[in-house]
Amino acid sequence: MLRGRASALRCLRDDERGAILIYFAVALFALLPVAGAAMDLGHVFLVKQKLTNAIDSAVLAVGRRNNLSPDQATALVESMIRARYTGNLKSLVVSNAATQVNVTAQVTVPMTFMQVLNTQSVDVTVSASAVRPYGKLEIALVLDQTGSMAGQKIANLKLAAKDLVDIVIWDNQTEDYYSKVAIVPYAAGVNVGTYAPSVRGVITSGCFLFLCDLFDFQNAAGGTSRHSISTCVSERTGGERFTDAAPSLLGNLVGPNYPPAAGANNPCPSNSITPLTNDKTELKRQIDLLQAAGGTAGHIGLAWGWYLLSPRWNNLWPQASQSAPYTDFTVLNARGDPILRKIVILMTDGEFNTAYCRGVISNDSTNGSASDRINCNAPNGSSFSQSESLCTSAKATGLIVYTIGFNLSNNQNVRNLMTRCATDQEHAFLASTGDELRQVFRDIATRIASLRLTN
Repeated sequence: MLRGRASALRCLRDDERGAILIYFAVALFALLPVAGAAMDLGHVFLVKQKLTNAIDSAVLAVGRRNNLSPDQATALVESMIRARYTGNLKSLVVSNAATQVNVTAQVTVPMTFMQVLNTQSVDVTVSASAVRPYGKLEIALVLDQTGSMAGQKIANLKLAAKDLVDIVIWDNQTEDYYSKVAIVPYAAGVNVGTYAPSVRGVITSGCFLFLCDLFDFQNAAGGTSRHSISTCVSERTGGERFTDAAPSLLGNLVGPNYPPAAGANNPCPSNSITPLTNDKTELKRQIDLLQAAGGTAGHIGLAWGWYLLSPRWNNLWPQASQSAPYTDFTVLNARGDPILRKIVILMTDGEFNTAYCRGVISNDSTNGSASDRINCNAPNGSSFSQSESLCTSAKATGLIVYTIGFNLSNNQNVRNLMTRCATDQEHAFLASTGDELRQVFRDIATRIASLRLTN
């Protein structure tokens, strides 16, 4: 009997059925706090993500507006945080400096499961900074409106150029903190409108010679043609042909332009240059006036992009359109960057085929009929070579040059010019479609003028 009882006890000792329940209960008791803590920390992560998105948006919103008071800047940031996060905002610090915006926010996130570990809440802190567009920004848009741009291409260009204007012209500008844009539409020439007498010299009426209102010349076909003076201009010749020396009645004048008769190829465009301005409405109105007609004198457009940014030409423009002195290139802001940037954006869709001799399309140009070309070659060389010389001189002065080739196909001459004329390869762009053209303009605008988050 005793032996049987001992055997039964040994069976009870060795029977592990049900022990797993005990182990599971012990493990569950240990895992529940861990799982609860994981859920609480997951909630903290989501709150931090929401708060980060809100702070990033808020810092950019403040950065786009200048001259906000400290209270106004803080109120704007808080309103944007509240739109995305409704929890407890423990603290908010907004620093709205001239060149940078800094925001730090802290929120308190209540815990649920971690309260058993005596953790009632967790504080989450998020910071963000945005660098403002700085100093003085002057941009010349040199836009191709030649005949090859007809149809959808000119429509695409208008949309792209207006996108850029929206990005680079910011609100609440000051005398030392501004962005302005000039527009140079070009085709076979550049129309300078009422500025023509000041830059090309006085034209004599009632005669038929060079610098008369009518010009009789020997054309490339061996006959005689008569063209009338226009408010367009051609290239400058002489010692200052590739500089930005100011014109005067005593010298350094740009060339006149005698286009073919009205209705013929290569007319003087009816829309003229727009000096530097921050008036978005006017800039967009001028862009909408772009019209496709005529050949491509890209070097003349490029020269006028430089002239409109040159302080040496300031006596021609209204005070609000005058550009900053070159000496500002050497003045640095708090971040160590020059306070002034002068930028030319040259856009074209094809061959530079038009140069001039005595104000008429030259014999060695590849544009226009022989009867509309004069029987002398361009003294400065081709439009391509003149453009390259102008780009070299402008960059040496301190200008930044972006180039945009639109739907160039396999035109290697233009591709080479776009690369050589740009400040470097990173400033040379190609676009094949209208959507790509708009994206290129937006990319350039964002690079040169928009805010950027720094952390």
